[in-house]
Amino acid sequence: MTTNKQKISIAVAGLRGIPNVMGGVETHCEELYKRLSAHFTVIVYARKGYSESSEISDSLKVKALYSPKRQAFETPIHTLLAILHCFIFAKVTVFHIHGIGGSIFLPLAKLLFPKVIVTHHSQNYEHQKWGKLARWVFKCGEYFALNYADNVLFVSKTLLKQSQARFPKKAKNFSFIANGFSLPAESSELTEFVKTPFFLAVGRLVPEKGFHDLIDVFNLYQGTEKLIIAGDTDFKSKYADSIKARANSNVLFIGKKNRSELKWLYSHCHSFIMPSYSEGLPISALEAVSCSAPVLLSDIVQNKDLGFPDECYFKLGDIDNILQMLNRGGAHVNKRILENYDWDSIAESYEILIKEGVV
Repeated sequence: MTTNKQKISIAVAGLRGIPNVMGGVETHCEELYKRLSAHFTVIVYARKGYSESSEISDSLKVKALYSPKRQAFETPIHTLLAILHCFIFAKVTVFHIHGIGGSIFLPLAKLLFPKVIVTHHSQNYEHQKWGKLARWVFKCGEYFALNYADNVLFVSKTLLKQSQARFPKKAKNFSFIANGFSLPAESSELTEFVKTPFFLAVGRLVPEKGFHDLIDVFNLYQGTEKLIIAGDTDFKSKYADSIKARANSNVLFIGKKNRSELKWLYSHCHSFIMPSYSEGLPISALEAVSCSAPVLLSDIVQNKDLGFPDECYFKLGDIDNILQMLNRGGAHVNKRILENYDWDSIAESYEILIKEGVV
């Protein structure tokens, strides 16, 4: 039997919250931390407005704290509050920051906690939505993470290799940990709202997801299929308003959907499309493949890291090429590839990494 003294305590910050919060980082954290063994206790710091304080299990708790409503300051300020709250009230062994935005306060965390770990999900400063100040915060956060964190975990093999080349003296502290996929056993039908046939895109309505390219393509597309976009925004967004205004009647924005509804959409779409300009490791593409959906992805390195067949990829931002690929339809992927993205195996690998750095 594992006693409290034997347990490794982990605090998690940098995400909006769990459970059932839209976003790749949020899905990663929800699926990972609920699978950890009885040797671990975890407190996830969430942001009020996305999640409420709760006890998901005996070993997994959520603590919701205030966060500012301005997009550029939300992540770093909330992470700072989480660091201070955790030091005063929780006294954990490991403080784990997800994303480079919150890592701007990593030097403070290093002073207060025995071990500080960062998961580098994405080079956020490349995202089109951010201004100069936010990009500076992300770049500083990345620098602090890669130089001073006890361990840095990467969901992208390409980003791992690039970081090892940039910081060879720190490379021994860098490790790969994949995203996985997980959908419920049952699906929830959406036939009342969604008519087949349709192409499907899933994600937050932000510029780096490339939905503006899909809108331009579907304004030219002559086929009978609709385009369904499942996702929403966290804040009022000029970008979201602009793509909705540009879209013709064949494009349907259906908002955020839960995982059982997404499973139905993946299972019934003509093809799943991901036109992203930036990703970490795209969970929704794995989910689509698990539901036997043909897929079409932009040829960014993070999507190519999945190892799907070449016929799955189109040229990033190339409207003519995307249109040509739509007319042809997506390509099927052998499901055996999904064995590399099993959350149970990922959780076991994570536990080993934590124990090696703590015990």
